[in-house]
Amino acid sequence: MNNVNLAGRLTKDPETRDTGNKKITELRLATDRARVRDGKVVKDAQNRTVYDTEFHRITVFGALGVAVREQKQKGDPLGIRGWLHYSKWTDQNDVERYGVEIIAEEIHFL
Repeated sequence: MNNVNLAGRLTKDPETRDTGNKKITELRLATDRARVRDGKVVKDAQNRTVYDTEFHRITVFGALGVAVREQKQKGDPLGIRGWLHYSKWTDQNDVERYGVEIIAEEIHFL
């Protein structure tokens, strides 16, 4: 099973491109998770939970992506449900590169 569920904030405005036969919207989402060390949540000097931020590349196809682009902007919260997609390519310097993105199937405006 390949399922991803995220809730976070957009780190930049959504961008849509038209390939001729479909519209593809790219999102960048930041999520936070509590830092854990030795099985315990890390706290700062004021006893507040310390968080680590992860950044995710999200791809949305068709009208769903266009709706996000038209209604959401940098800083807005979103919920994403989708799946992981891994890719491999060779760059212009003949170096193999790898990437991962999330293909969104559902987006929830939070």
